[in-house]
Amino acid sequence: MDVIVDECLAESTITTLESLNFHALRVEDVLFYGVEDEDIIKYASEKHIPIITHDKRFGYIYLFSDIEPWTIVIFQVQSPHPRATNELLKNSFTKIDLEDETYQGRLINISSKNIRLRTREK
Repeated sequence: MDVIVDECLAESTITTLESLNFHALRVEDVLFYGVEDEDIIKYASEKHIPIITHDKRFGYIYLFSDIEPWTIVIFQVQSPHPRATNELLKNSFTKIDLEDETYQGRLINISSKNIRLRTREK
């Protein structure tokens, strides 16, 4: 499954995703480096590709913008150190399946304590 990896995530996180059988697309590979978050969401929505990020701003855009978003996964770690992110990624992605309809088009906030799903109000 394809996922778009935001620029704030480390190369080791891409490697971890690929070890979990994801095809990690860097933002700069599908758009360009430094592109606005809104443009990333528009692209992901058009292509139905989940976005993986640390950036909480994606959550605000998901909830409050005019863009009709697709799936956004926000990893919330105290320190965005790649080791913490990669461990959380491995632990959480054994519990959720981004291809399952339950998770499609949702905002998924993942922390060490829980996985929260949000749906945008229409």
